This record gives sequence, structure tokens and C-alpha cells, in this order.
Amino acid sequence: MSYVTPSQMKAIEKKADEKGVSYLQLMENAGSEAVKTILSLAEQGRVSLDKGVLILCGNGNNGGDGFVAAHILSDMGYRVTVVLLCGAPKTPVSMKAFINMGKIEMFPASTDISKKIDKYSLVVDAVFGTGFHGELPSVVKKAFRAVANAGVKAVAMDIPSGADSVSGAVSRDTLQCEATVTFGCVKLGTHIEPAKSVCGELFVADIGIPSECFDGVKFIEDADREKLSALVPRRRPDSHKGTYGKLLNIAGSESMPGAAAISTLAALRSGVGLCTLATVRAVSSSLSSAIYETMYMPLPSDSEGRISADGIPKILEKLPDMTAVSIGCGLGVSEDTKKLVRAVLEAAECPVILDADGINCIGSDIDIIRNAKAEVILTPHPAELARLLNSSVEKVVAHRFDAAAALHDRCGAVVVAKGNYTITVGENNRILNTTGNAGLARGGSGDALTGVIAAMAAQGLSAEDAAVCGVYLHGFAADIAAEELSMEGMLPTDLINRLPETFKTI
Repeated sequence: MSYVTPSQMKAIEKKADEKGVSYLQLMENAGSEAVKTILSLAEQGRVSLDKGVLILCGNGNNGGDGFVAAHILSDMGYRVTVVLLCGAPKTPVSMKAFINMGKIEMFPASTDISKKIDKYSLVVDAVFGTGFHGELPSVVKKAFRAVANAGVKAVAMDIPSGADSVSGAVSRDTLQCEATVTFGCVKLGTHIEPAKSVCGELFVADIGIPSECFDGVKFIEDADREKLSALVPRRRPDSHKGTYGKLLNIAGSESMPGAAAISTLAALRSGVGLCTLATVRAVSSSLSSAIYETMYMPLPSDSEGRISADGIPKILEKLPDMTAVSIGCGLGVSEDTKKLVRAVLEAAECPVILDADGINCIGSDIDIIRNAKAEVILTPHPAELARLLNSSVEKVVAHRFDAAAALHDRCGAVVVAKGNYTITVGENNRILNTTGNAGLARGGSGDALTGVIAAMAAQGLSAEDAAVCGVYLHGFAADIAAEELSMEGMLPTDLINRLPETFKTI
């Protein structure tokens, strides 16, 4: 499935208007398609129009869509009432739709919906469209609470009012809809929780936008299981360990040995042929009795137990033999680790996966990534993404795709913006990953993801393919773990242990 952001949809509609399909015509088509869906739902017995339809309208173009639907339903003989929840229409096109609506019963925003709702069997939400974010105004919340308390079913036009069409965030009192009719293209937020749940069943309506208006649009796509399955390296009968790549995992510190262990185990479970864990001697000594399948590069530590800059020459000597490098899991941030990350980025000629403290070490100078010789994959969580863009966590969470795209445009790296759901942005791909669950919301999950992505890159996948494939596999394994163990009880090591089943399945 393909998704768009509100800014992309706005540009598409502008092109349509320029090509002769006016904004008013698009609005009329949207209202008409919404009515068709409502009638279909009524035929299926999922909604009822018997007592009448209450259409809650805003003062923008979403309200205009509601005016069109009201006019059509009224002409068909249904009892229709419009509530101007935000006052009179303010946009030119919605004003035209309002005028064209004709004589329909109308209530002002001050109307107490709770005293009238029992006279209607269906509510249509046409208050706010895709540009909304934040909390609903009190007058809208009050009306929506009245609808919810009465148990009257609702259908939303384009997106439920109160739902963010980018982040999937939802305001308090947003209506739980039976269905949502979205116009032209699927909006990103409608497939991200919790907005996905309040949408109910999603219907995509063709509103007459010429096909050429979509040319050049960088759609966000679902991770496609069939395509990703074809990317996963197969084991050939005539192969050997060198066939499946050589990964150098630079990770861990005395206070965070688990990050080194988890990222290494995840890489080993994801098919890499040879893995070397470069870490401080204390971590190397403790893990060598537990993880047998990796090689170790013991390195000197600083006074805080992090990798010392004295270990950089040894790492650089090893780099030319590698097919991928991952750096950052449990690394810690110090002047020495900052020098280490910079040295690796400057010297590596194979893909570099930069995670956690690897990202934090270059947070003040991300332009070094653009000058790297090799492809770079960044895997920031929202706080890291905010720091890299000198932004706020709240803004990044609300506009995660735009933030990921901005970071990619700035430094050229493939950006894996972790969250619900993870979004991967590269030169050729904008991918929304739909595997994974809330069981991943615990320390160590990101380290496991780094290991899986690094293993894919080490085996020869491009940076973009490795990132998209790794995110999907990681989430799929987490879904298996959650099904068996519960989201509450699963650990990152549990998803690592489900990677064999994941590969067998896909």
C-alpha cells in the first residue's frame, strides 16, 4: 500500500486544480464517494440511516466535504442535519459547497448535541481534515462525547477528527469510527496506532485526480513481504563462511556489556558468515564464555570503561577485510569514542551501521556522514533524531517521516526512524514497516535491530535494502515472540531466538 503526507496530498490536489479538476470538483467528488460508502455500509447492516444523519462540520475543506454529502443525502430523501461545530465556513471552496447545500436543517456550534443525538442513527465526522494535530477544541470534544455516550455509529470523512494524519497520534475524545472514507490517497497516519484503530475500516475513494498528478511523488510504501523475502540471502550448496560476509561490530563498554552481546547474537542469528566483536577487554573476557560463534578483538579502555582511542589503529587495520561495520551499541559517549566513530566513518569502504551512542558521538557534526566513503545507515530513536536535527522530541514524534526525510536529505544516509511504526527513508525508498509490537519497547531491542541490519549489509545487500529487510525481520521475530510469550514477558533475546523461525517462515 502507498501512503502520503498532508503536504504531499496538498501538492497533488494543486496539480489537479491546475490541470482542470477544480478544488470544488474534488470536494464534490469526495462528498459523493463518501455517500456511496455510507449507503454500502447501510446495505450491509453496519450502519443505519433510518432515524436520520447528523453531519458534524468544521469551517475548512473537510467541512465542505460534509456539506456536499449532506446535500446528496438530503436529495435522496434522507433526513439530514448539519452542525457547524466551528462556525461558518472560512475557505472559498467550502463556502461554495455551503451555498450549494441548499435548505438543510442546521444547528450552531453552541447546540447541546446530547439532547438531540437520540433522533439520529448515524453521525458523519467532517470537522477537521488531514492538517489537524494536537488536542481537539472543547466544543468538539463535548459534541464527540455526546455521540460516544449515545452509542451512535460514526463514519469519518478523510480521517477521524482528532487523529494526526502523519504521526497517528489521537486527541482525547476522538470518535471511534465504524469506517473512514479517505480521499485520493491513503494518509500515513491512518495506518499508525492509535489512529489506525479509531479509523475503523478504511475505504480509499477515487476523487478524480488525473494520474499524471502523482508523477514524481515519493510515496511511502508498506514493507512488502514478497519482495523482502527475495532479498534475504540464500545459502548455496557450494558456499563457505566467507560467502556470507564479514561483520565488525564495535560495541559495548564495562557498564553496557549487554548491548554488545545482543547486537552480536542478532547478527549471528541473521546469517552473517563471520563476526568480530571489537570491545573493551573486560567485556570480551566476560562474553567469550557465553558467545562462542563470534571472534573477539579485545581493546584498551579509558578510565570510565569505554573503548580508548588507543584502540583505533587496531580497528582501522581490520576494516579493509570487512563487508560491513556496526558501531555504537553500548559504546558510551566520550572524547575517545567520538574520535573512534569519526575514524571509522572516514576510513570504512563498506557499509557502516551507526546506532545509539555511535549516533550520539557525531550528533554535533553529522555532516561527516555526507563525506563518508561508504554507505551509512542511521537508526535513531525519536530523541536521537531530535538531537541530530536540533529539534524537539515532540516535533519529531509528530512529524517522524518528515524528520527522517530531512535527515536523509541533509547527510545522505539511509535513516531508520524507530517508533510505531518504524519508517525507513533512503534515496529510492520511503518504507513504513508494519511488523513489530509494543513488546519491543524495552532496552536492548534497538541493539538487536542493529545486529540484524548489519548482518544483511554484510551479506551484500545495499544499505537501503539491508535497512528495510532488517527492520522487517526484526519486527517479524518480535511478533512471533509476543505470540508465544506475550508483549509483557518477551525480551530482546527472545526475538533473537525467533529469528530462525522468521527466516523459515518468510
